[in-house]
Amino acid sequence: MKKSIAAALLALSALALTGPAHADGTPMPNVTGKGLSVAYKDLNHNKSIQLKDGLGAHRHVLWPANWKVCEQNPAPGTPLNSQKVTLTVVKHQEKCGKS
Repeated sequence: MKKSIAAALLALSALALTGPAHADGTPMPNVTGKGLSVAYKDLNHNKSIQLKDGLGAHRHVLWPANWKVCEQNPAPGTPLNSQKVTLTVVKHQEKCGKS
């Protein structure tokens, strides 16, 4: 029991020491036009990415594999230094931009 508690505490402390993805000035990748799952991978699965519904319907993304990126902020190549990343997304079968 003590070993499992110690292992859990060690894992939590390791997570606490990790910073935000790309906080070292790494350039923002170009994820526009890519599937959202690929975009998450390109951004190191950063949990602080904000998503915006590209149709303005305020929908929530429940399954990233069903969505694609229409716009991104910051622009590709911008050094990432812990600023907010926002991706505007629509479902794969939808066109980008408000209809």
